[in-house]
Amino acid sequence: MKKIALQLEGKDGLKHRLIKNDKFQHHTGYQINVFPFKTQPGGYAFKADFKSFQGVMGETLRIIQKKELDKQKDFDSYRSNLKNNTINRALSKVETSEKDKLENILTTVYFDENNGLYKYNFFVISYMNFISGNAAIKDIPFFISDIFLGDNELFKSVLSGDREDDHLLNQLISDCLPDLMERKEAKREKQIYSNLLPVVTDLFQSDLDFLLSDKQYFLENFELFFKYYYFFYFTQLAIKLDDFGAISFKLKPVYFTMEWENLSESRISLHKNGWKHIHKNYERIFAHANALELLNYITVEGTSPGDYEGINLMYNTFSQDEKITFGECLDVLMTFYKEKVNTLNPDASWQSCEEQLQESLIGKDYKEYFTKKMYSFWYLIKYQFENGKRKKPYTDYAQWLITFTKENFTKSAGRYGTKMVLSQEMLLFLTKLCVGKKDKIRLKTFWEELSRRGVAMDETSKSEVVKLFERINLIEKKSDSGDAQYIKSSI
Repeated sequence: MKKIALQLEGKDGLKHRLIKNDKFQHHTGYQINVFPFKTQPGGYAFKADFKSFQGVMGETLRIIQKKELDKQKDFDSYRSNLKNNTINRALSKVETSEKDKLENILTTVYFDENNGLYKYNFFVISYMNFISGNAAIKDIPFFISDIFLGDNELFKSVLSGDREDDHLLNQLISDCLPDLMERKEAKREKQIYSNLLPVVTDLFQSDLDFLLSDKQYFLENFELFFKYYYFFYFTQLAIKLDDFGAISFKLKPVYFTMEWENLSESRISLHKNGWKHIHKNYERIFAHANALELLNYITVEGTSPGDYEGINLMYNTFSQDEKITFGECLDVLMTFYKEKVNTLNPDASWQSCEEQLQESLIGKDYKEYFTKKMYSFWYLIKYQFENGKRKKPYTDYAQWLITFTKENFTKSAGRYGTKMVLSQEMLLFLTKLCVGKKDKIRLKTFWEELSRRGVAMDETSKSEVVKLFERINLIEKKSDSGDAQYIKSSI
C-alpha cells in the first residue's frame, strides 16, 4: 500500500509555513508553483509594462543569459543614462570633424523621443527595462523562462550570436552599450513553475522554431509572440482549473472580434468564451492557487500530486484502501482550514458556506467522488476570500490577468460592456503562424489553425477577416466556394 500522508508538521509542513502567531496565512508556490502573481500590488499597477512587454522580455533574456542590469533609480533615468553613456562612448571611438552630425544621426536612428533604445537586433533586447519600479513583476520573466523557453538551445544560440553585426553603426552602438552584470544566483524559495498545459507549450515550441527561421520577422514581432502565448496559456489554464480535472482537458478557444467591428447583444450572447466568461475564470484564480497549494501538502510516497487533473489521475490508480486514506487526509485538511481561518465577516459563516456549496453542486455532474471533494475544498477557500477580510488581496491577484488582457485584447463595446478583440497587427501575426512554412493554406484550414491557437470567431467576424485579406491581397480564390479559397502568408 502506498504511503499517503498530510504534511502538517516539520519545517516543510503546513503548520510551519502557513501558521504565524497562531494565524493562518495564505502562501503559494512552495508545494506547487502555478501563477507568477502577488496580492501586493495588484496587477493594475503594471498597465504600461503589460502593454509594452519589452521590460518583461528584457528580463527574461537576462535570466537565460545569467545577466542583470546595474541597479537604476527609475525607468526614465535608466533610459537617459543608457542613451547618453552609449552615444558618448560611440563619439569617443570615432574620429570625425562632424561630431554633432554623427551624434544627431545616432540619436535619431537608435533612440526614440523618450530615450528608449530601438530594437535593431536580439542582443539589445537584454537592455530593455521595466517601466514600473516595483519588483513584483519580476516573477513573470521567471515564469516565461521556466514554462516556455527552458533549455531551447536554438533560441539561446540566436541570443548569443547576435552581438556581431554587419551594419557598422549597429556594431558601433552594440560595442558601446555597457556590459551587463553577472547575475547573482540566489536560491529560489519557491518551486520552479509547473507546466500545467503542455498542449499550449508544445505548440509554442513549434511556432518558435518556425519564427527562428526568419530572424528579422521574429525580431520585429518578438514581444507580440510572447505576449500572445502568455495570454493563451493563462486563459486556457483558468478555464481548465474550473473543470477540477473532471474531464480530460481540451482547449476551449476564446471568441474574438476584430477591433473595428460593432457588436450586437445577440452576437455577444453567442460567444461562449467571451470576455464575461473569461473575466469570471480570472476572478477565481487566487482560490485555485491556494487550493492546489494546500492539496499538495497531501503527498503520495513523498511526492506532491500536482494539479486537479494529476490528482484525479493518481487517485484513480489507488486501491480502495488508498482512496479512503487520501480522502481522510483531505477531510483533515478541510477541518484544519476551517478551524484556523478566522477572517470571515460577521454576516458570513462556515454553515452558510456549506449551504451555498450544496446549491452550487446542483447540476454539476462529477463522475468521481473525489472530484466533488476537491471542488468542495476549493469552494471553502473561495468563500472565505469573497466573504472575509481578505477580499481585496483576492481581487488584486486576479487583476494581474484582468489588467493584462484588458490592455492587450479587449475594447469597449459600448452599452454591451467589454469585448475580446484582435488588432489587425495581431491577426496578421497569427496568420503568419497559421500558414507556417507553407506558401498558402485553405481558408477552412486557417480557421482550424486559429482555433488550435485559442482563437474562435463567429461568422460575422470571419467575414470581416476575409474582407481584410481581400483588401491586402492575402486571399487567393480558385472559385467562389469557401473550400477553394486560400490564405497566403502575411508577408
